[in-house]
Amino acid sequence: MFKHIHIVACSPRSGTTLLHEAMVTCFRTNKHYDHEIRFHLVTAKNNDVVITKRPKDTLYMPGVIDDPNLYVIYVTRDPRDVIVSRHGKSEDMYYSNIRLWRELHACARSLFGHDRFLNIRYEDFVNNPDATQSQITAKFPWLEKQHKFSEYHEHAQVSEKSKVAMRGVRPIGPTSVGVWRKHLGRIVQQQAIHGTMTPDLVGCGYESSPDWEVVLDGVLPDKSNSWYPEKKPFWQRISQSIDASRKIAIYRRKKGLSRISRATNDR
Repeated sequence: MFKHIHIVACSPRSGTTLLHEAMVTCFRTNKHYDHEIRFHLVTAKNNDVVITKRPKDTLYMPGVIDDPNLYVIYVTRDPRDVIVSRHGKSEDMYYSNIRLWRELHACARSLFGHDRFLNIRYEDFVNNPDATQSQITAKFPWLEKQHKFSEYHEHAQVSEKSKVAMRGVRPIGPTSVGVWRKHLGRIVQQQAIHGTMTPDLVGCGYESSPDWEVVLDGVLPDKSNSWYPEKKPFWQRISQSIDASRKIAIYRRKKGLSRISRATNDR
């Protein structure tokens, strides 16, 4: 069978596109897809190395992680930076929100410590890409390095969809770390809808106490819409759970996996 590395995340706008492009550029691969693809649609030949990504597929991973040919890289990013990020295809509105971040991260926590699961912090990746590359090769030593992550932009051949998502190809750097401080109204509004982010931030090591919230004092909420809904109707949650269960079941039958796992919501 082939080895399949699938990159997922705590949310869209967490750096999965950049990490995917760096990996397919800087490691030897036999196959990859232009931008992103669901985990269960990937095909390859025996002994191939395939690298794919889809951030929201985090929700499926507990149901398929026992596939011995599947390796998962999970990208964690400060939820404050996630919820203020905009996608190249929708510059006029914020893309993700705390509801989605919490759903995905809660799902990923069950996989921490698994032999074929690697958690990478976006902030570490963009501050020291070569150290992150070493972290990946230490976890998956069968990967063959061709270039340094810090030199990825010199060798990358990026699809148009990825260029839009990343707003172009440039050296990996921390320019987007901490940008939430320029969007305090967005933070205020998200906390008004979903509650304080302090437990999330402390749990992920981004803050040590609620003291950070002092910067929000007196800030007016930014009531701009998110691309993803703040809440999902009950009927939608049920429909998506059924659809996710079907995809997992198909994948498990295809791979000859015996245990049946309960699916979670698609998004």
